[in-house]
Amino acid sequence: VIPLSFNVGINDHLELFFSTEGWRGVKVNNPKHLSSFYLPNSQLFFGQTLLGSGPAVILAPTRVSGSTLLTTNSTLFRPAFNQPFVQFPFVGGTGLNFGLTGNNIAVAFTSTLGPVTGTEQGNFGSASNFGGIGSPCGSILPGVVLTTRTIPANLTFQTLTVPDLFTICPTYVADAPFVNRLYGESSFGTMQAGAKIRFTGPNNPLGVGLVAFYRWYLDKADDFSGFNQRQRGASPGGDIGDFGLVGFVSGRLSRSVSLHANFGYILNSNPQSEAFGTGKVTLLDRPDEVVAGVGMDFVVNKHFQLITELKSVHYAGGKTPNAFPNNPVEWLGGVRIFPRRWFGFSAAYRGHLNQQGKTFTDIFGDEEPNHGFPAGFRTSDDPHGFIFQFFAGRRNERTQGPVNCTPEIVSITKPEVVLPCPPGYQTGSCPAVLNRRVQLTAEARDQDNDTLLYTWKTTVGTFVATEGGGEPGTGPTVTLELPADVAEGSYDVTVTVDDGCAPNGAETKTTKVHVKKCPYCYLCPKVTVSCPDEVDEGTSIRFRATVTDGDPKVTPTYNWTVSAGTITSGQGTDSIEVDTTGLGDQTVTATATVVGYAAACPPATGECRTKVNRTINPIYCRAFDAYEDITFNNEKARLDLFAIRLKEDRQAKGYYVTYGGRGRGVKSVDAAARAERAQNYLYEQRGIDKSRVIIVDRGPAPDCFKVILWVCPSGAGTPPTDLGNEQVQEALRTFDVQCPPEGSYTPRQPGPKKKVRKRHVRRQGGGS
Repeated sequence: VIPLSFNVGINDHLELFFSTEGWRGVKVNNPKHLSSFYLPNSQLFFGQTLLGSGPAVILAPTRVSGSTLLTTNSTLFRPAFNQPFVQFPFVGGTGLNFGLTGNNIAVAFTSTLGPVTGTEQGNFGSASNFGGIGSPCGSILPGVVLTTRTIPANLTFQTLTVPDLFTICPTYVADAPFVNRLYGESSFGTMQAGAKIRFTGPNNPLGVGLVAFYRWYLDKADDFSGFNQRQRGASPGGDIGDFGLVGFVSGRLSRSVSLHANFGYILNSNPQSEAFGTGKVTLLDRPDEVVAGVGMDFVVNKHFQLITELKSVHYAGGKTPNAFPNNPVEWLGGVRIFPRRWFGFSAAYRGHLNQQGKTFTDIFGDEEPNHGFPAGFRTSDDPHGFIFQFFAGRRNERTQGPVNCTPEIVSITKPEVVLPCPPGYQTGSCPAVLNRRVQLTAEARDQDNDTLLYTWKTTVGTFVATEGGGEPGTGPTVTLELPADVAEGSYDVTVTVDDGCAPNGAETKTTKVHVKKCPYCYLCPKVTVSCPDEVDEGTSIRFRATVTDGDPKVTPTYNWTVSAGTITSGQGTDSIEVDTTGLGDQTVTATATVVGYAAACPPATGECRTKVNRTINPIYCRAFDAYEDITFNNEKARLDLFAIRLKEDRQAKGYYVTYGGRGRGVKSVDAAARAERAQNYLYEQRGIDKSRVIIVDRGPAPDCFKVILWVCPSGAGTPPTDLGNEQVQEALRTFDVQCPPEGSYTPRQPGPKKKVRKRHVRRQGGGS
């Protein structure tokens, strides 16, 4: 870390400071120990060149197909190489499949990352649960698996890999819990500002005081960029920052030796994110910090000072459990050098006294014990470090003041005036008329107890006489009258306090009168309702209300009534759906009444009419499924369901409509070959006659390759195939067909050929 800090002393009792990290580098010696390396966008080295997802312990993901015994709260072992690469925010991506995707199993197992539960826990509440990603203990971090073993299984799978040494809860470093780089670099991610208050004077040998500070983080996990900085190890990233209060006591034991101690508590907020689409979710319940330290300094001469310190950090409070916890205790020893009074250098060594897997006597020895940790755990090669510092500053010399003490203006009011709303507008909090008279007060003191004279000047309006008489614009309290047409802005008002004794007999301070517009001026709300001119009988009608004007702070309440039909959904919201079954040759009028605004505004209403045409129940082609460029194994699972639907209706026909284009990343797709492959599979494997599956090639698509499967009952005609058709677009939205990002495809490199050992499998009768 390269820390940058700035301190300024206000007086003998108050010091303000600000610090930040100009640069930060985090080196991870053994990523296998950290849960952050098991996230869906992280991989581990299983060899010098072999990369893949590590084995982990996770909450069960959303199940698409497979085991009927699996529930959302199940705890699962995710084998190595079983999590496809999914970028943040992970949820909705492809999850684990246990390798159960081949033709030799009855039902393929597929899953989707998610769901996220336990949202809106607050900045200091417990962590959310992340299905398919995080551990059963909560948070987005999974449990880690240090070692695995194989056990006999069944005839289909000769052996089965199971976890041997593993953690149910996550493992993380509290200062960089999401790091997934072997060496992550960042800059200016953490800011800290605060004040040091010393209750005793600078000449008192006993020093007692408090240090209060606020620490905040610039990188938020609401998008890919912010979370990427977290994975570089930039910071833990508390959503609203951290609050610290430390008490200290120090004493000069002699001219050259001083003893210091401190004890404090840091309340840490949790990292949260709104990138998951379910409100704010808590990625991790960060622990609070109890900090303590004791130190001594030895002044050798005016150029050298020796310093030693013993400090500790204990992680406390409600927190996500850490399977490999460490509350560091550190010893520091060093020297401070002053070549000149105003600048100097420091150098120190820092030793970690309670390193994980070692005792105090092991740290400085040559042995490598592993106390209290499993055989798969590796201790750090060197957790110690060095400190180098350069500092410069200036301290005012203490001089004898003049005989006459200058008056001190202790305080002066900073009034605010709010302008009324324009004519015709309503307000819930601002004045109806301008209060032109503003009272200003100054408080001053003089150590000589001289009589003080207050003189005021202003750049706006005039001073008027107050009750009790006195010259306008004089005295500790005055009244300023603003012009009737005063505009928005800030206007200077200056007060001079004079004790009549020169020199240094007067002090002047300036305050501002802030004239602001009313922030909540609004017209009474108006409501307009939109709807289609006409629909066919049996088709639902969507009525949508739009509110204009009105108080922006108010969330309106909608009440709908209809002249005919039934409201099937949306009552209380800004849009409703109305069922038109049996309403042929009628007109449906929907009226929206919006309430909740100020009493000065009456309820706003709006209506819209839609004619319902009588129709004979038509027969339509229905979109059965749609998908982008996927693997053939995944496509066969979709075609299996397609075949089942065609077998249910022997008179129906299926349409396999393709839109050619690029595939995953940048590769091109042969639409005709894909269609022929699917038609042959339905015929050969599922017994669907080729005449019942019609292939339609709509040519290149503007973005990527897509497939839509249609089922057309007898008499339904043909399905729409134009890519711009609303039914086609609705099908793509319904089945969430999304094109992969440009450049995400990487051609597979040919590997060494493996010898295949043929094995005779005896077919059993029955089953499918």
